[in-house]
Amino acid sequence: MAGFAELILEFLPTDLGGRRSPISLSADAVSRYRRHLRVIDGDELTLGVEFVDGPDEPVYPGMKTHATVRFRYEPGVCYDALIVGARFELLEGARAVAVGEVTRR
Repeated sequence: MAGFAELILEFLPTDLGGRRSPISLSADAVSRYRRHLRVIDGDELTLGVEFVDGPDEPVYPGMKTHATVRFRYEPGVCYDALIVGARFELLEGARAVAVGEVTRR
């Protein structure tokens, strides 16, 4: 069974390289937002996640929010780097669109 983590995210404003449109992270979203987290610790580790819960309202560029993610590739990929307090970038392709921190595992 895949693991989960709770996150605090701050989406970058569009003029600083963030998304151009809002995103739905709620459990009721029609499609799940699937992206990679790049752990900020110098080794450039990227980990695939799927957002499974978040705010009911759309999240706009420049907003701060909370969300829950499922580890998409566990157990084949080790997610040990996503400990409580770990900082990361949220990637859309090679572009970082948000920064955040793990608040619960």
